[in-house]
Amino acid sequence: MSDQSERREYARAKVKWPVTLITPESQIEGEIDNFTPKGLFVSCAEVPPSEGILRLVIKVPGRPTMNVAGKVIWSTIIDATESGAKLGVGIQFTEISESDLRVLQEAMAEYHGDEEG
Repeated sequence: MSDQSERREYARAKVKWPVTLITPESQIEGEIDNFTPKGLFVSCAEVPPSEGILRLVIKVPGRPTMNVAGKVIWSTIIDATESGAKLGVGIQFTEISESDLRVLQEAMAEYHGDEEG
């Protein structure tokens, strides 16, 4: 029995970084749970539109704010209660600068370095 990480194209780095998803109609606050060089898994209380491109403002601790673009690939309910639901959204990058990509790669290297220690 193989685990899900073996089937994935890219390893995930688990983090807890604030992110704002900006749509033409609203701003949705969320938290990045994990990322790869190709995209993010975000938990939030509201699902962004599945059509079109989102602007994402990522607040990486100790680093300049990142501004990237992405599109929703999938969404799911993580947790549902009477007071509301916590949603999970998979977002694929459609635009990311080389410097922002380097920040993600460095953070991923740090994360996987911490796992081995």
